[in-house]
Amino acid sequence: MEFNFKQIAGSYLFKETVKKFLGTESFEIVVRPACFFIRLKVEDTKFTKRIIVFPPYGFAGDEIDLLNPHPETRKARVKILGKINPLKKGFKPITREVRLDFAITRNIPTEKTSLYARFSKKYCKSQLKSWKNWFYVVKESGWGNFHSLVNLSKEWVVVLLEKEFVDQKSINIKNYLDKLSKKEAIELKKSVEKIKNVGDTIFSDEVFVSKVLEFPKEILVPILIQMLNVKETGKHENCTFFAFLLKIGKKNNKLVLEETRQAIKLKSAPYYYLEDLEKKLLKLKTN
Repeated sequence: MEFNFKQIAGSYLFKETVKKFLGTESFEIVVRPACFFIRLKVEDTKFTKRIIVFPPYGFAGDEIDLLNPHPETRKARVKILGKINPLKKGFKPITREVRLDFAITRNIPTEKTSLYARFSKKYCKSQLKSWKNWFYVVKESGWGNFHSLVNLSKEWVVVLLEKEFVDQKSINIKNYLDKLSKKEAIELKKSVEKIKNVGDTIFSDEVFVSKVLEFPKEILVPILIQMLNVKETGKHENCTFFAFLLKIGKKNNKLVLEETRQAIKLKSAPYYYLEDLEKKLLKLKTN
């Protein structure tokens, strides 16, 4: 019998699982291309727990062979709780039907227009995992910085994630907003908040994206760089601001490159994003 996420989320087992691991505080469901993240609306800045629900043959990346970067993570581990049937009160065992794909090096090439890396045997490995046992998906050494999980079974699967964040820099965009008219400043601040709250699905709203790109680039670019410090909540917020910078860099390469190099010098945003952005901008410049 096939089930949908609404049936899974409405089941006794799902509700009890959320209550057990996330407590009774308000939570939200983040919808990804092939899985669902359940997270507290207000998470701790240092450590958090999340629940991931995979549909049959679901995966954590944007595509089945794309690995997500996790520079915001100091370390993270996962426990597979089991297969979930909304008609049952307990999890069903799952043995070697969840695949962990991970990069064996930090220097794996990323996609031309994004921060994601495509799985390849040259740079990556896979491991099959079973339920109940904890396993690390990111280690402090940097192992697993790029990774993804794939459900190989034809049933819904629930996974518990525990994640410890690296120290994050504070975001300060007020100085840049002050250079705009009051009306423009309010509009840009609202736009930045919307990007942060929506994440990478914002690009489906082409009208909104076009309006954002109309703001003065000398103000917009340093703000977007500051927003690379935003906390990740499962919506790929950092990658979204990165993508906006790349879009601008196609037409305003010199400006974005100069601001990126200045940010590297001042260490005003995570080095991983800035380093990859600089590489991509240089390639755009030579093409």
